[in-house]
Amino acid sequence: MAPRAREGYPHGVIPRRIARLAPLLLPVLIALGAACSRDTLHLPVVVNQRPVVRLTHAPASTTIPYHYAYELYWTSFDPDGHVDHFVYCVDPPTAVGADTPWVATSDNRLVLLLKSADPDSLGTKDNPGGFHVFVLKAIDDKDLPSVPVIAAFFSYTVAPTVEFVQPRANHLLHPMLPPTTSMTFTGTDPDGQGMKRPVYYRYKLFGDGDREFDFLTMLIRPDSLRRHYAPDFAGWDSVSGDTCRVSFDRMLPDRKYVLAVVAFDEAGAYTPVFSYDTNLLYFLCQYTGRQGPRLTVWNEFFSYAYASGGYNPDPANYLRVEVPCNQRITFNWSAVPQSGAALKTFRWAMDLAALDDNTRRTNEQTDWSHWSQATAVTMQGTVGPFPGTGPDSLEQHLFYIEAEDDNGLKSLAIIQFRVLRLVHRKALLFVDDTRLTPDQASRARPDSMLTPGGIWPSAAELDTFLFARGGVRWRYYQPVTQLSPPGVFAGYDFDTLGTRGQNGGLVPLSILSDYAHVVWYCDQALLFTMPPYYPQWPMPSLRWICGAGQTNTLALYSRMGGKTWLMGGGFAYNSLVPFNVTSNDAGGMVFSSVTSELVPGRLMHSLAHWRSEISIKAPRRAERNPALAPAWPGAPDYFLLPDRLLERTSASDPVPPMRGPGTFYTASYTGEVLTRPNEIRDDGGADLPPDASVLDTLYYALAGNAQSGQAIMTYYHGAECGPVVFSGFPLWYFQRAQVLQVADFVLQRLWGLPRTPVPR
Repeated sequence: MAPRAREGYPHGVIPRRIARLAPLLLPVLIALGAACSRDTLHLPVVVNQRPVVRLTHAPASTTIPYHYAYELYWTSFDPDGHVDHFVYCVDPPTAVGADTPWVATSDNRLVLLLKSADPDSLGTKDNPGGFHVFVLKAIDDKDLPSVPVIAAFFSYTVAPTVEFVQPRANHLLHPMLPPTTSMTFTGTDPDGQGMKRPVYYRYKLFGDGDREFDFLTMLIRPDSLRRHYAPDFAGWDSVSGDTCRVSFDRMLPDRKYVLAVVAFDEAGAYTPVFSYDTNLLYFLCQYTGRQGPRLTVWNEFFSYAYASGGYNPDPANYLRVEVPCNQRITFNWSAVPQSGAALKTFRWAMDLAALDDNTRRTNEQTDWSHWSQATAVTMQGTVGPFPGTGPDSLEQHLFYIEAEDDNGLKSLAIIQFRVLRLVHRKALLFVDDTRLTPDQASRARPDSMLTPGGIWPSAAELDTFLFARGGVRWRYYQPVTQLSPPGVFAGYDFDTLGTRGQNGGLVPLSILSDYAHVVWYCDQALLFTMPPYYPQWPMPSLRWICGAGQTNTLALYSRMGGKTWLMGGGFAYNSLVPFNVTSNDAGGMVFSSVTSELVPGRLMHSLAHWRSEISIKAPRRAERNPALAPAWPGAPDYFLLPDRLLERTSASDPVPPMRGPGTFYTASYTGEVLTRPNEIRDDGGADLPPDASVLDTLYYALAGNAQSGQAIMTYYHGAECGPVVFSGFPLWYFQRAQVLQVADFVLQRLWGLPRTPVPR
């Protein structure tokens, strides 16, 4: 078994209160050790991604009568490989099951010479008719094709295009829509003058059994519609180019329909390609199985997306959450309607006497026991504060959310929340959420451990550095005789908890609420992407609880007034990577409010109060904010912090046993920094003047690729949650003497915790 520190359990690395958890963690740690000792590294399977191709075109001159030419250009890219070649086809066959005569090419341009001969177009003597269709696909290095791009050409213009977007047209998957429904589409005029949208659309709804046009023929040969109705499409309804939505009512249940739509441009050309993947929507009209909008509900403590819509008040379907006492609680929601429907209204209530009680509220802000007004923009509700009675509080309430679509179908969400109050029985808990390498047993000598590899520290080395009692011979290190140094936090009264193997990947609130102070540290653990209950590559607990559909007990603990220190160089990454928007990651990973990554409900926004932009950097040092001075009642003396936090050197820190300088003295660390202004103001509490700053920057990142003025350590002391120290670095990277100063400053000066004067 990999020990939690090289000194071994007999000498007190794991305090007695958490030691009782060891039997539960033993099978998991054994499995982890076995997994790490294998020669083969099993990484998650990566699915090949489709390449993407984009097509542009321009007229080309020709002197051949009744012929015209277009010069085509295309670009492509493959997100996980490279594009090997392209295939194209001119005028592909439209019959079902017909083979397409693809032509392969490695070029990215083509001059297409086309002949005008089709009398069914808008052709005249000056603009001879006939259209042609060009289809292009990119093929990647694994022979995977892109989604085809299609362009159609008349002799005098490029044809406009149109496709359904809600619901999507798909020749394999056909939506089921109610008798009253709406459909939306979008169109493009590639060579339009002034605007790139069509001038108008024509559309027609065909039903199975209609006498006007044979329904089976339409399904087998979709181009038969063009041949029958083009070029005028007489008898079809019209909407303008800026109206991309049509609605129908009184359709017959249990009947099949096809909705066809054609775009017209300013030159009079129409969409000549008819396809059940673009401008033909095949659907079944049916009430059976129809459900209301699919709701998603969330706040800073939880997030849950329903698998489907529905109206079921059964208590078995309640969402059960816990909320802090003495605070106003806001629930947010959104909904996705069924295909062919649109959201109409939302409303909410708390502790309803009856779901069908539609008595109007006496006061919209305070009469929560009746339904709110139903509007399309009612997407949050705020209740409380509630007094609570303790950690075993029985005070609970039911919060109701109702969504309705334009077909009159409704969905219901019921949140049962319990109000809790913190009662701190213990002083300090360290939560180890890192995924550093555990000790591995030697195959040659079962009573020995393999020499730790990689960059210092391993899991056990970090435990020893932080928590060791000290003065003990290093366990398993033979023939090393030097004694271990005391841990950085030696002398404090603390418990420790490791999240690797934690039941369900969750640190329960019942554990956190026992402590007045929590230090939670986490590395990035890039390869650890599996759910935290997996024996191999389990992600940090933090990443799990911050994902959609999880209960965030750390956020709840902080909102209840718990004091936290968040650090390690991976805290921001793990709490935000489930919501990462890769489009703003050029030059490194960035989390921004502009791209809605830093929004209310995310830990970095609601706890650390980093709300502008966070970037992952590789600094070398950190520098104390020279302008920082105590500016609020009870502020600590920030000048007790070291002026600079420096990398280890041979003069400051000797190399640990079984280590070499190359793995112990490193030139940079993973740092999480603020890269945009981030002032947080208070509204004027009892101890603060109005508009006072409640986020103090303690350190800026220094050197490496960090720029001047990028905050890396802050202290939030406002009223929205308990005090939060955030350090965007691994504390253990710096020189030991400076680490001691920072640790004592937080635990003693900020938190007032006593320390037994043991040697360190």
